[in-house]
Amino acid sequence: MTVGARRMRAQLLSGPPADGALAAVERLVGVQAQSWPAARLAVRARTRDVTAADVDGALARGELARTWLMRGTLHLVAAADLGWLTDLFGPLNRAAGQRRREELGVVDEVVEQALAELPGILAGAGPMDRAELITRLVRRGVRVEESGQAPAHLVACAASEGLVCRGPDVRGRPTVLLAGEIRAAPATGGPRRFPGDAALAELARRYLLGYGPANEADLATWSGLPLPTARRALTLCSDPAGLAAAVPPARLLGQFDAVLLGYHDRAFVLPPEHVRRVNAGGGLIAPTFLVDGQVAGVWRRSGRRVVLRPFTAGRLPGKVRGAIEAEVADMARFLGERLTPAWEDA
Repeated sequence: MTVGARRMRAQLLSGPPADGALAAVERLVGVQAQSWPAARLAVRARTRDVTAADVDGALARGELARTWLMRGTLHLVAAADLGWLTDLFGPLNRAAGQRRREELGVVDEVVEQALAELPGILAGAGPMDRAELITRLVRRGVRVEESGQAPAHLVACAASEGLVCRGPDVRGRPTVLLAGEIRAAPATGGPRRFPGDAALAELARRYLLGYGPANEADLATWSGLPLPTARRALTLCSDPAGLAAAVPPARLLGQFDAVLLGYHDRAFVLPPEHVRRVNAGGGLIAPTFLVDGQVAGVWRRSGRRVVLRPFTAGRLPGKVRGAIEAEVADMARFLGERLTPAWEDA
């Protein structure tokens, strides 16, 4: 089997799907989640019979958690993994954000004041609107601007300390909750702990399970770890064995899908001549569809229409079109909406 086929199997984009939202998220270590709709679609592509409401429910119940981890970006992770991943990435993210926080007036003194006040404000309150949280901090004497980017950077810094997490979005607005009030799913046996180098070894093992075969450059790209650290992480673990499976004829993927974010070189899945059509700049990764394990086009929502735009001119084979349209139908089931596929010329 080719590297691409093995990676599709590792990514759960071929072969047996994950047994639920939690299993899909665990397989990828974390699902990029600055866009909540995109995070949910990543789960759909790797499961069967799961719905968007199931993903929302897993987050609301505390089986899943959403916080800033790999590459300093919001990720959806298993609650059981929240502690050790925060211990591993939190110090890196706090240091990486230092200059921008200072530019916004969120100096260390302000951060320490906020860290001291946050437990009293959030304890027992459940997910709190971020704007309301910042207002309450200001009332308690924390000197932070209530508008602009300062609130987001302050909350992300508190998350890097393991104190808070991003909660579910409510009417499109971000919420915050105490990380200590998130419970790990009972079936996982509670929070996982990996002190010291054991955390690096676990990260590498889990990465290879969900993304392999891969090398240190791939791990560094996906995680944001310095290349020497990624190299050392791989020396601390053994490459888990995986079974390759036939690549599916079609798969519909949302924005920021892990198969496009998990590797240093994406040529195995994204032909170089089409890179700009998927990643036009600014860190945005367009929604795509796969044909035989390769990105073959992009798509977008237009009301109830899912507009599919292949990279190549001319009609795709009927069997392929049918498989992609079946994916649109499954996305409609997942979201509980009525959706119609529509094809657009290349």
